[in-house]
Amino acid sequence: MSDAEKLQNILRDIQATRQQLMTTSSQIREFEVTMEALSNHEEDKKIYRQIGALLFEVDNKEDMENQLNTSIATLKEHLELLEKQDEELKKIYEKTVSEIENIN
Repeated sequence: MSDAEKLQNILRDIQATRQQLMTTSSQIREFEVTMEALSNHEEDKKIYRQIGALLFEVDNKEDMENQLNTSIATLKEHLELLEKQDEELKKIYEKTVSEIENIN
């Protein structure tokens, strides 16, 4: 594999990781906004959850909050792993560039 191909592969991995970082961050924000709206929701009003193209009435608000909190926690763990992966890929990229420059 040529040096250019190595760099292209690393850059492709960095780009994919950064896209996943943005998507995961966006999902976390969406769930947090949902949690905020749920906490401000009047008790006497119904709550619905969308599953696919359908809306279902939520019977238990606490279960819904627990599910959202679990989803947020899981996404935050995933985000941390992606951030570590991004850092590692940056180090690999910098090391590869340095090696290529030293060869030339």
